[in-house]
Amino acid sequence: MRIGEFAQLGQVSVRMLRHYESMGLLAPDSVEPFSGHRSYTVAQLPRLNRIMALNALGISLRKIAELIDADLSTAELTGMLNLRRHQLRAEQSAAAAKLAEVEFRLALIEGTAMNHPDCIIKELPAERVLGQTVVLGEPPFDTSEIGPLFGTVADRLAEAGIRHAAGIGIYSDAGHGTEVTCGYRTEAAQDLADLQVTELEACTAATLIHEGSMSRIGASWQHLSKWCISQGYSLTGPCREVYLDTDDDTADNSDQTGWIVELQQPIIA
Repeated sequence: MRIGEFAQLGQVSVRMLRHYESMGLLAPDSVEPFSGHRSYTVAQLPRLNRIMALNALGISLRKIAELIDADLSTAELTGMLNLRRHQLRAEQSAAAAKLAEVEFRLALIEGTAMNHPDCIIKELPAERVLGQTVVLGEPPFDTSEIGPLFGTVADRLAEAGIRHAAGIGIYSDAGHGTEVTCGYRTEAAQDLADLQVTELEACTAATLIHEGSMSRIGASWQHLSKWCISQGYSLTGPCREVYLDTDDDTADNSDQTGWIVELQQPIIA
């Protein structure tokens, strides 16, 4: 096949194929002596894929030539790619946490211009929550585990045929970090071995409705806490987030503009 067809097959540019040829990485199967037209075969595709995979690892082309010629095994290449995937995911998670912290601090700095809804005192009834718990480290928190954990709990409840109401996040100071229970309100009497039962006692709480991105929910929490203190209340715990509306058309919940979350801060006079 012509170089353009092979480039399309391999999802690379013609320019890149010519560069690989100049580096001695991937020579054409044949070159017409008069026109100089280069031809490739499907059998060369695995070598191209290996070159592209090693390049994605950040390895220089000269080093790739050495690895290719050393006949790197499929298992070795797969191991290298899996390691790099884990590294990239860790970097992505760290970057997301930093971005969330920037959003949070920005919201606090802009606090004078933010429209916070009224804080309301409510009497919260006792309720039962089935969920799973994760401990977060020092702030800014990496909250990447929280969303998937809610999904895991919801799937487990569905498998057991247990009806449940809104999702609820329960936050408490565990001494060695912030302990977060991700679960769902339920009146079911049965317990599930792989889910934790949390019995929340009836209490008086200051509440506030947060709308929009969760990256700025920290500013809403700070506003609620400041309001409680200014009114002469003492904060007690654990505090809760009740996810009233998290309907999202995106698979990764990246668009949170329509989210509605009620913040509940237990208080004592």
